[in-house]
Amino acid sequence: MAIVIRAHFDGKVIVPDEPLDLPVGPLVAEIRDASASEARRRVLETWEAFTANPVPDVHISDESLRREHLYEPPRGL
Repeated sequence: MAIVIRAHFDGKVIVPDEPLDLPVGPLVAEIRDASASEARRRVLETWEAFTANPVPDVHISDESLRREHLYEPPRGL
């Protein structure tokens, strides 16, 4: 069984942020920096929001994408 808990390090020991209902005995813990996890979560939320609203159909002709059209100044300037 695996659970995820929030905790903080007080300089000597790891202190859970909430009471835990765990059996008495040895445990194996994986420690991750919560600030890195929060940053990753924000990036994923931003990506999901971006991909949830696709750009409306935009058609750019193959001719417009040719190199000489991409790098020459617009006509009329």
